[in-house]
Amino acid sequence: MKNIIERYIYAVTKRLPEKMREEVKEELTANINDMLPKNPSDEDIDRILHQLGHPRELAKNYRGEDRYLISPLFFDDYIQTLKIVAVIFIGISLVFGTIDAVMNIDADTIFGSIAEVFSKVFSNAFNSVVTAFAWVTLIFWGIDTAARHHKLPEWKTKDLPDLPKPHTTKISRVESTIGLVLGTFFNAVFIVLIYRYIDVMGIYENNVMVQQLFNPQVTNPFIIYLIISAVIGIFVGTMKLHYGEWRISLAALYTTYQVLSTSIFLLFINAEGLFLPGVYSTIGGYFTQSPDVIRGYFDDAILGITIFAIIMLGIDLIATWVKTLKSKRA
Repeated sequence: MKNIIERYIYAVTKRLPEKMREEVKEELTANINDMLPKNPSDEDIDRILHQLGHPRELAKNYRGEDRYLISPLFFDDYIQTLKIVAVIFIGISLVFGTIDAVMNIDADTIFGSIAEVFSKVFSNAFNSVVTAFAWVTLIFWGIDTAARHHKLPEWKTKDLPDLPKPHTTKISRVESTIGLVLGTFFNAVFIVLIYRYIDVMGIYENNVMVQQLFNPQVTNPFIIYLIISAVIGIFVGTMKLHYGEWRISLAALYTTYQVLSTSIFLLFINAEGLFLPGVYSTIGGYFTQSPDVIRGYFDDAILGITIFAIIMLGIDLIATWVKTLKSKRA
C-alpha cells in the first residue's frame, strides 16, 4: 500500500484541468487525513478511499460538468443527421464505385475482376460511412461547443416538426442496406462480364475455347442501359434507406425501377442473335441433336425465365402497393 493516498489523489487530479489540480490536491489531502484515524492501517486507508469513490467519478464531481463530444442537447439531431448523410454518401459512392469498377478493372482474369469489383464496391461503401461519420461529428462538435458558450436562438412554433404519419409500413434499414450493397455488387459484376469478358465466355474443351457463347454486336448496345438501370437502382435503394417507410411516391419510384430493370433484362435474354449460331451446333454435337432442336430448348428455357420473371415482378409490386395503400387507408 505504498504511497496509496498520493496515487489515489493523482488518479483524480490528472483528469482535471491543470489550473484546478493543485487546489483539488490540497483539499482532497486534507479531507482524507480528516477521515483517517490516528496511525491508520492499510485496511483503514483502503476503506476510506473506497468511501470516496472511483477516481473517475470523483474527478467528474470536482469538474462540475459532464464532458461530451456531442452533448445530449444535440445528440438526437446528430444521430438523425448522421443517418441521412450516411445514406447520401453511400448512394454517391456506390454510383461512382460501380462506374469505376466497370471502366477501370486491372485484373486479367474473370475471378480476379469479380474480386476487384467486390473490393471497390464494399470499400467505397465503408469509406463513405466513415467519411460521413467524421464530417457530421466534426460539424456537430463545433455547433455543440458554440452552443455551450452562447444562448440558443429564440425558437418559433412554426419551426416545430410535423407529427409522424401513423400506421406507416416500415422498411427495414438493415435489409435495405444489405440489398443495396449486394445489388450494386452483382449489377457491377454482370456489367463487367458483358463489357470486358464477352469474348472469353464460351464452351471449353481441355482449357481451350471451342465456341464463344454471346454475340458482342448484340450485347454491347445493352451495356449503357444496364449501367443506367444500376444507377437508378442505387438511387431507389438510397431513397428506401432515407424514408424508412413505404409511401406512394416511393412505391411509384420503386415500381418504375422494377419495371425498367426487368424489361431491360428480358429484352437482353430475348434479343435475336444473343447466342452465336455455333453454340447450338456445338452443344448438339455433344448430345447427337440437331442445332434446331438445341435452339428450341434454349427458346423454351428463355420463355420459362421470362414468365417466371414477370410473375415475380407482379408479386413484388402487388405486395409493395398493398403495404403502401394499407398504411395510407389507416
